[in-house]
Amino acid sequence: MFDFGEHLKEIRISKNLTQKQLADLINSTERGIQRYESGERKPNFDAIIALCNALQVSADYLLGRTDKPKISR
Repeated sequence: MFDFGEHLKEIRISKNLTQKQLADLINSTERGIQRYESGERKPNFDAIIALCNALQVSADYLLGRTDKPKISR
């Protein structure tokens, strides 16, 4: 089963970002990122878009629908 929180953490770490840095990029809090990564909360639509933009990945990649992180246009 896909683990969104673990996947988000892996992407964040691969981009050399701390939870605080990612939170600042998406106008959230470090605790909010911690909750996403622990599975305590799931991001809403606006947060998913912000995470995709900040991490420069497609929504399909962030949500585990593909293993290709690049945004196709």
